[in-house]
This record gives sequence, structure tokens and C-alpha cells, in this order.
Amino acid sequence: MRLEWIEDILAVSEHGSFQRACEKRNISQPAFSRRIRQIEDALGASLFDRTARPARLSPHVQDQLERMRDLSAGLRDLAAALRDVEGTRRRRIIIASQHAIAATTTPLIIGRFADLDIDTRLRSANRDDCLAQIMTRRADIAFIHDVAGAQEIPGAEFMDILHLGAEALIPVYARDHLETLNESYERGELPVIAYPADVFLGQVQRRVIFPRLTRVGRVRPRLETALTLAALEFARTGFAVAWIPEPLARADITAGCLVDLSTTLPSIPMTLIAARLNDTSSPLVCDVWRRIGEMYNATN
Repeated sequence: MRLEWIEDILAVSEHGSFQRACEKRNISQPAFSRRIRQIEDALGASLFDRTARPARLSPHVQDQLERMRDLSAGLRDLAAALRDVEGTRRRRIIIASQHAIAATTTPLIIGRFADLDIDTRLRSANRDDCLAQIMTRRADIAFIHDVAGAQEIPGAEFMDILHLGAEALIPVYARDHLETLNESYERGELPVIAYPADVFLGQVQRRVIFPRLTRVGRVRPRLETALTLAALEFARTGFAVAWIPEPLARADITAGCLVDLSTTLPSIPMTLIAARLNDTSSPLVCDVWRRIGEMYNATN
């Protein structure tokens, strides 16, 4: 496997369609489609379900996404180390962030220590992987969500934790397709985007959200994905209702593309958290951690 192959596949997974993936990869759609075909020909396997609209990853590829993300991060680290012939790498800090937070709040937080002349490596992952990176010292600080009644933070006794603020996990759907959703209601069915049971938001759905949906009829998971960005994209198309962190959906709601269904479906309060190992001795990490704490204190 080549690094660019892995990143092409991940781009489709993270952005929900070939069109948005090729925009992010800065390549035309015909050229991107040819590259995907070349990858499949080289591997001798089909990677996408092209009967779906938009095309999506086949289930056996979905199962390997975390492994591909780890390989991508590892290969980039290796390439950087091999280029650093004289060992002159600049000061660097590694941030692990849940996908939705990486697309919303993390850039604002990183901006608070931009003047420290630090090279920041941002790793976007699900919550459990963010925490695992902290525990194995592959990352210095993690930004994650916490929800009362869902999974406890594993390894919390070994961590310093800052509560940075409140957010909400809200149900959203395409405004232009509300009639389709109402028709599903009338049939006693609620189409939803489900998160896998082995990721944090999947546990939130199963332990906190779905038990509150007894009045809406049968909950029908029309799609399962671990990525909030992909869930958001499918909600935009009117495919199904998705529960999305409010900051990630805010622009679409303001623009009128999405409607917040919190008046009829449950929204879940969440806490935005920063975590690090409590035996951290790096002056650089301590300085960044202090800046994050000051940012929190200034807003409370």
C-alpha cells in the first residue's frame, strides 16, 4: 500500500463522497475516479459500493479505517524522521482530537499558542483512539467529548483533565426533505444515521438517545459510520437524521440547509474536555496546557 492510496480512501470516508474528496485532495473528479480504479486494480478488490448514491466504502473497508489512519500517521512520521538528517526538528507538540472537535474548536484552541513557535501535529480520531494515544504517549494532549450516562473516561485516574465548556449533540436533517421525513413518521419509522457500537458516539446513541425514542416508532438505522463529518454529509442529502455536535452543524443550520430537530427529538448535553497524562514533565506541553487553562478560565 502506498501512502497516497491510503489517503485517497480516507478522504472519501471522511468527506462522504467522491466529489468532496477530490476537492479536498485538489484533483479533478475524473482523475480521482481513475486513481481509485487503479488502487482497486492493484489490490484486486472492489473498495466501494457504487450502487449507493453517493458511493460509499464497502463494509470490509470500513472495518480497516482505523488501521489505515494509524498507517497514514505512522508513514508521515517516518517520512519526517528520514528527512530530518541532522536531527534539527523544531519543537513539536502532538494533539489528538475527536473528528468533530478537530473541525470546529481545536483550531481556535491551537491559535492560542501560535506565538510559541511550535510545530503542531493534529491527529483526528475517535474518542477511544485519542485517549489511547495519550496513554501510550503518542500524543501530548487530547480534546474529547464527555456525556453523562455514557462511557466513563478510561484511564482518567492517570490524567489531568480540563473542562473547557458545554456543547450539545443535536439531531439534524435536510430542510428541503422534511416532507420525506414526515412520510417516514407516518409509517411509524425514524430513519437515522447510526454510529458503531464500539465508538463513543455509538454508545451515546444506544445508552442515552435511542431509549428516548419510544414515541417515534421503529428506529431504522439506514447507515452506520464512525465519522461525524460523513454523518453530517448524509443528513444534508436527506438520507436520514443524524446526531451531530452543534458547532459542526451550526453553519448549515444558519444557512437553512439543515434543521435542528431538538424540539421533537432528544438533544444531548456534552462537555468539551482536554486531557493529558498527569506525569507530564515537558516544559513545552506544560506551557501549552497552561494556555488552554487560561482560555477556559477567561470564558467562565
